This record gives sequence, structure tokens and C-alpha cells, in this order.
Amino acid sequence: MSCSCFSSHTNSMTVAEPNPAKHVNFNVGMVLGVDDFTQEFAYLSGRDQWLARDLIGYGTVRGLNVRIEVDAIKGPRVVVEAGVALSPRGQLICVPAAQCAFLKNWVADHAEEITPQVSSPPDSDLQLYVVLCYRNCPTDDVPIAGEPCRSEDKLMAPSRLSDDFVLELRLKRPNQREEDAVRDFVAWLKQVEISETDPSTPLDQFLQAIRDAASEWLTSPLSSPLTSPPGDFMFGSPPDSLVINLADESEYIRAAFRIWVTELRPRWIARWHGCAATHIEGDAAADEDCVLLAQLDVPLLPLSPGTWDIPNEDIPVKQDERPYLVHLRLLQEWVLAGLAGAVAGGGPEALTVPAQTVTNVDGPTTLNLTNEQIIIANSTAGVVRLNLPSTAGQDGRTLIVKRISTGSQVQIFAGGADQVEGAGSINLTAQNRFVQLVANPKLNAWHVIAQ
Repeated sequence: MSCSCFSSHTNSMTVAEPNPAKHVNFNVGMVLGVDDFTQEFAYLSGRDQWLARDLIGYGTVRGLNVRIEVDAIKGPRVVVEAGVALSPRGQLICVPAAQCAFLKNWVADHAEEITPQVSSPPDSDLQLYVVLCYRNCPTDDVPIAGEPCRSEDKLMAPSRLSDDFVLELRLKRPNQREEDAVRDFVAWLKQVEISETDPSTPLDQFLQAIRDAASEWLTSPLSSPLTSPPGDFMFGSPPDSLVINLADESEYIRAAFRIWVTELRPRWIARWHGCAATHIEGDAAADEDCVLLAQLDVPLLPLSPGTWDIPNEDIPVKQDERPYLVHLRLLQEWVLAGLAGAVAGGGPEALTVPAQTVTNVDGPTTLNLTNEQIIIANSTAGVVRLNLPSTAGQDGRTLIVKRISTGSQVQIFAGGADQVEGAGSINLTAQNRFVQLVANPKLNAWHVIAQ
């Protein structure tokens, strides 16, 4: 039995939930009932959710791509591929197979909700939001003991609750305050100037600038959450006077993250369950189960007052506001690859892997290097001589030279006052040898950082 669907609304359980901070204290001779087993499950499940929502985050984990297909008769339909998400409450949501919904039918069924939101004729497209929510599904009915002369519907009861999902089309964007705040906080920090020469702004002034940017959220104590939250998170840009010296970057970013953890995140994360539950008045508890997948810009065609249609044409799908989680293995590989190709000297761009261009060179020849980044040298027919550019203005530039042949040498020469590894030149004397060089104009040097 399954109760999954692409639905117009979510059914939520109204039964009071057990306290997830309590677990059963088992004692010899203790008589256990349904409440005890329910409480123990709530404790174990609650800790799993707590771990996920506080340490990992929420969003799409795998799959769940959203696309539009146009049927010649039934018109556009939205398709959500199979996949996995983690809800803001910390629940894993599995969509085992692709789901779809015809938009013409949805618009017709929700005309009363749509009409107050659009002018006639419509002056813009209708924004619809594809939202994925968690729910559980009662299954596997079994006979239950009870009083005689019961009605037939009371003779059976579900013996299992199956993890399940519901997909919705909504007229209102779901609340994802923490996701939006994370993006805004990081974007604000990345605007702070990182300098190799200027001294750092005093740390206390740097941290106060962060608090000032979020000051509208810090006006009330956590015990009295805002009733009308501000429309932004980090207001404005960092002051022009704010500077972090490269040598102090780790210390300052570490301190900024401490402010995020201890002061800002508690303001921006809705909690209806578990430790330190808090929310802003007007927030909906049901939103904590839901993840935004996409925004659809749907063109409307008025048929008569209060009724609408949509044309049989493709509809833009916007997924840039979708929260998602990148798994740890991918992040690990990204960091390792970034370190290998990082810009020398660090800074916020230190983990940026530059675009790579490959230049193939056959000997005998001489090549003055200008824009090349990777040189593949074939010296079978003669010597390949590569003249490095001046290090002036090339701070942190990396070059990779690989010899793929036997035969003659591949020679790498520095020019002018520059040196390469303390000499005027170096040679690649064996097949499949390579060298990675980085420019250091302060020392007029090309350094070998890998070979």
C-alpha cells in the first residue's frame, strides 16, 4: 500500500507528539505499554533528526530534478525525478519514482486561490513553487483486540507507519530562512578585502561590523522572537575600511564563524521540536517538513472572470533558490584538487581551480610562453625549448610542463632577472616527467611545487 502523491495539499498528523528528549528507563518488572515503545522510538528518531538538522543542514541530496514536458492535448506538465532530500526538520525524504502533475488541471482546480493574486488581464506570469514534504503513511492493517459489538472500521488498525512524501504546487514560496541567511552571510564575508600589504582592521571592529550588518535581527532577546522579521539578513556591504591581512585571514574567518554559530544562526533557524525550540510568530510548523525544489513562471490566459488556462508551451523552471547538500566525499575531492591548483599566497580565491588550457608542442622548436597553462611537449624529433614569461605581474600564476616522449630534452628557461629553482633553466630528461611551476615576482623566481 502506498499513499505517495503529487498533491495540492499536505495532510499532517494532529496527535500530540512524545517528548524526543526523554527515553524509557527500563526496570525489571516494569509493565511496558504502547506509550513506552512510542516514547523510545521518538527519542531515537528525534536524535537522528537533531543530528541531521543541526550538523548537516537540509535540502536536495540526490536527484529530484524538475523539468517541464508539453503534451499536445493536456498541455504542460511538471515532472520531478526520483531522488532523496533532507527536510529542515531532519527527516530523510525518498521519492522512489518520477512524479508528474498537469498544470492546466492544477490551475483549473485552484482558480479561487489564483484570482486574488493576479490582475485581469495578468501583467506577469504566475509564480508556482514545487515543494517536497515528509509524511508517514499508515499501512498493514491488522485485527486489534477491543470491546464486542464494534463497528467494522474499528476492528482493524494500521500496524506500521511507512516513511513517505508528498509533492505540492504552492502559490507561496516556503520559508527557508536559514538557507537564505547562509547564502547572505557568506556573500557578505566574501566582499571583505583581503590584502597582502595593508594591516588588518582590529578584530573587535571586524566582528562589530558583522553584528551591525545583522543588527535588525539582534534587537530582541531569543526569549522574545521577532513578530515581523526583517526582509534581509546582512544589510548592505562591508565598510570600505574593513580589511583582513592575508596572514590574519584564518583567525578572522574563524571568529566570524563563531559569531554565526553563537549569535546569528539562533535567530535564523526555526525550531518547533528538540533543544531550544523557537520560531517567529507567523511561521507555519508544517513548513519545517518541506524543501523547495523549483519555481515555475506560468503564463496565464483568462477564459472568463475567475477562470484561467495556460498555453501549450514550455515553462521556465528556476532551481537557483533550491537548497541542496553536497556529500562529504565530493567536498573532500574538491578541497584536495583546489589545494593542488590553488593560487599561491592563499586568500579567499585560494581554493579556486583556474580554467586550464592545453598547448601541444612538437620539437625541434622554441616557444615563448604567454597564455599557456599546461604544455605537452613531444621532443622525439628534436629539442623543445620553452621560455618562461617574466614573473612581473604574474604573481601566483602556475604552469605545468610534461614531456611525453623519448629522444631530445625539454628545456625550460627563465628570462631577464628571473630564475627557475635558483638557476637559469631546468631540463626534463626522461619520458613522462612533468614539472609544475609557480611565479613569485617578489623573488624574481619560478618555484617548482610539484614534479
